[in-house]
Amino acid sequence: MDAGEHRWAAGLYSDPKIAELFSDAPLFASFSRFEQALIKGLAKAGLVAAADAEDLARQIGDFAPDGAAIAEAGIRDGVPVPEYVRQLRAHVSGPAKPMLHHGATSQDLMDTATIEALISVNVIFAERLDALLQQLDELSTRCGKNELQAITRMQPAVLFHASDRIATWRQPLSALRERLSALREQTGILQFGGAVGDLQALGDNAETVARSIASELGLSWPGHSWHSARGPVIAQANWMSELTGTLGKIGQDVALMALRGADDIRMSGGGSSSAMPHKQNPVTAERLVTMARFNATLISGMHQAQIHELERSGAAWMLEWMILPQICETTGTSLSAALALIQSIEHMGKSA
Repeated sequence: MDAGEHRWAAGLYSDPKIAELFSDAPLFASFSRFEQALIKGLAKAGLVAAADAEDLARQIGDFAPDGAAIAEAGIRDGVPVPEYVRQLRAHVSGPAKPMLHHGATSQDLMDTATIEALISVNVIFAERLDALLQQLDELSTRCGKNELQAITRMQPAVLFHASDRIATWRQPLSALRERLSALREQTGILQFGGAVGDLQALGDNAETVARSIASELGLSWPGHSWHSARGPVIAQANWMSELTGTLGKIGQDVALMALRGADDIRMSGGGSSSAMPHKQNPVTAERLVTMARFNATLISGMHQAQIHELERSGAAWMLEWMILPQICETTGTSLSAALALIQSIEHMGKSA
């Protein structure tokens, strides 16, 4: 997330590991994989000699794009693929060159690159979620039998155990973790439609080429393009917003427990105040609340980006590019912050 001039704030909200997955290098690497898979698929369909396809695939793998030129042309073209393909055409030679990018369009490369980035993002999410669930289990083992004052509608209710509150944090996280496998099936699909989404340039060979590309890239082929049906990325965004909302609830609870005092929770660390040196502000808990609300705001933009006019929208597509990486990065940062928050809890509830 670009903090602009406010570089001090970058550490609050940014996740460099996830941001890198949406940078130029992995994007162009994905383009290269797509074009290699496409020429191999064309060979499988008998449209290119196998030896010629292998030679062209090797040349594609050796190609190093001029990122600055692609960025400049992208302002004109509205997408990096046309300049990438222009440069790639100038780089390659041989009998198969005329078939480079045959049957594909810019959106096929862009959407497939996005899907590949999301698959990598979800691997990171899975690792962090697993670590967080383990931390919650350890907290429950350590403090679960302690007594807590339950609060309903901001009023004291009845006494219960710390493990009961921890369970309300853990259960939805566990369910979200279990849903990651299904999410991989929803999002791990090839985008391939050609000029207007019907692969008409490939005729009867379309299915063979599409299935070959999908197999080469480790994706599934749904049997059709999804140029203007944004279900895969919407499913990912919804899952992430639900996750950060769940983490935001934990942050809100911890902040309120800190307000109630040591009988509820005692934590290490905490932020300082410029006016009141005695304070330890629950900054990490506050960050979780902020990032949950931020993603809840961004998710409405993703649903706006779902509305494509006719066969393809440039405007809706660009909006998606602006928002989706931010949701991913915010989600990654939230998971890291939640881990730090749970690790900072020294004691929870009154000892029995």
